[in-house]
Amino acid sequence: MKKKFLLLFLLFLVLVSLDLTQFSINWQILALLIPDFRLPRLLIVLAAGVALAIAGFIIQTLADNPLADSGTMGITSGASAGAVGFLLLSEHFKLTGLWSLSYPIFAVMGAVIAFGLIYFFALRRRASNVRVLLTGIALTAFFQALITLAQLSVNSFDFQNVAVWLSGDIWQTNSTYIALCLMLLVIALALLPFFTKALSILSLGEEMATSLGLNVQKKKIQLYLLAVLFACVAVLLVGGLAFVGLIAPHIARELVGFKLKRRLFATALSGMIILLLADIISQMIISPSSLPLGFVVAFIGAPYYIYLIQKV
Repeated sequence: MKKKFLLLFLLFLVLVSLDLTQFSINWQILALLIPDFRLPRLLIVLAAGVALAIAGFIIQTLADNPLADSGTMGITSGASAGAVGFLLLSEHFKLTGLWSLSYPIFAVMGAVIAFGLIYFFALRRRASNVRVLLTGIALTAFFQALITLAQLSVNSFDFQNVAVWLSGDIWQTNSTYIALCLMLLVIALALLPFFTKALSILSLGEEMATSLGLNVQKKKIQLYLLAVLFACVAVLLVGGLAFVGLIAPHIARELVGFKLKRRLFATALSGMIILLLADIISQMIISPSSLPLGFVVAFIGAPYYIYLIQKV
């Protein structure tokens, strides 16, 4: 019943986003607006919501910590540092044209490097979940320091671009680019069912998982890599956006309980709803312009994050 409510609410938000809830609609204008402007933005928001939510779900399960997600693990900060690093390179070497599409490539490289450091300092040593999370927090601080240093080295225009990227927003609506990101998301979603059983067992605790014959270390690394893939898709679409992957799994658990497959589906729906609702609000506040998505998500997510801390 609650899953149906989530689906209906998501459908309602989709109609609002496409401007189909108004009674007086100029269908000729709307027929031009939807495929060129509204639909690409809608696809980006929905795909990013799924990617962020599932990444957060996997990381929270593996770390056995309700306050973990791709942001606190340093993956998002690593991706943002990669994007800012490219900004410095493009300014130094005067790169233009097709080189601008290298932003996401460097962002993915940054995320992969961040996970590589987590593996080197914690995962390969079979460190405890607390140590893995603390390593991620330390890496987040390190990458944020690098980003701040980089921001002081760029001109005012590039500084604004960096600020928008770090806060999280839609920056690329090219159809080819969206298709590539959606393909990566489909690949990640196609891989997910092969790991749901292992994820379910790991949610019982590492000792129980080991007693059930699961190769805990191997499966954890594989699942972390899958979470990195989801997080990379999100970064490619909406930059360094936070909080969605943190709060969506909690909302899903409150609504549908602890059964993994139901909670996973509800988490994906919750991620889409959070980000789509934030997108609608961001366009309403200063219409006809819009606020960066990250500002609205932070405004919604920060109080809930404080609430979660009080519960832990």
